[in-house]
Amino acid sequence: MEEQRWRSLFEDVYMILISPYSKLLRNGKKNPKNYPFWEELIILIKKEFPEHTLVQIGVEGEEKLDCHSFLKGLPFKELAYWLDQSTTWIAVDSFFPHFASYVGKKGIAIFGQSDPNVFGCPNNINLLKDRKYLRENMYDFWENAAYRPESFVKPEKVIDALRKITETLNKGARNG
Repeated sequence: MEEQRWRSLFEDVYMILISPYSKLLRNGKKNPKNYPFWEELIILIKKEFPEHTLVQIGVEGEEKLDCHSFLKGLPFKELAYWLDQSTTWIAVDSFFPHFASYVGKKGIAIFGQSDPNVFGCPNNINLLKDRKYLRENMYDFWENAAYRPESFVKPEKVIDALRKITETLNKGARNG
């Protein structure tokens, strides 16, 4: 019943999925993969892409951002459905970009201290501010890494990448 309500609500809508958080750390500290500029980015998306609905994807206990809706705890089949229905997605380096790549939906993965050349999916736009912020031991537990907001790209870089994706999709729709 809940699934049908959401589906009918978003029919014929341009949609951007946002998966803003990586897995909670066992030590309770802030995950160094989590992008610090979501609030500013969402404001910019709403301004530049007002025709798009923003849908946050996450799990119970995550902070709700200022999106149009928040879908929590989706099984893989439902997550694949929402990816298929979306225009694109934006996420931190987490499970989400890998799953989106698996189902064939291109999007934007935001990296801070992990290397997109190792952990990124080549069909996505992988945003990294600078390699100087990469962790020395990239396979160490994230609990051993400090949270470094300065390691992430500014929201304007994400908007530039979002423009590229939407322009590509618009060209494909005109040529198709």
